[in-house]
Formats: sequence, structure tokens, C-alpha cells
Amino acid sequence: MSDDKQLRVSIGLDSAPPLAVRLTSAQLDTLREALKTGGWTNLVAEDAEVQLNLDKVVFVRVDKDEPRVGFGL
Repeated sequence: MSDDKQLRVSIGLDSAPPLAVRLTSAQLDTLREALKTGGWTNLVAEDAEVQLNLDKVVFVRVDKDEPRVGFGL
């Protein structure tokens, strides 16, 4: 994966709707490493800067960037 390609990432939070952000693969790797230790982190996404309590994260979903048209494809 190229580091400058933006990935669509949804971060599921305890008792809150998922947070949708666009991150590079390097930023995603940094987030995944930070999740191991917990606490607060500053997440700088393409269009926003978010202070995130990693102890409240319940999932991280990375959407595949596969274009689809029609039904059953």
C-alpha cells in the first residue's frame, strides 16, 4: 500500500456512533500501534484533527476501495 493513498476508516467507539475518517496506511499503522497501549492520542486525518480516547475504541474497520456497479457484483 502506498502511504499517500487515503483509506476510508471507521473507528467504532463505546456508546457513540462510529467515527469515519480518511487515513494513509502509515497513519493507520500508527493508530493500530497506539491501540496496544491505550490512553489518549491525537489523530490527524485528511479533513479533521481528533483527540481520541483509545480505551473507548471497540473496532477499526478499513473499507476496501473496490468500485462496484449494479446488483450482485
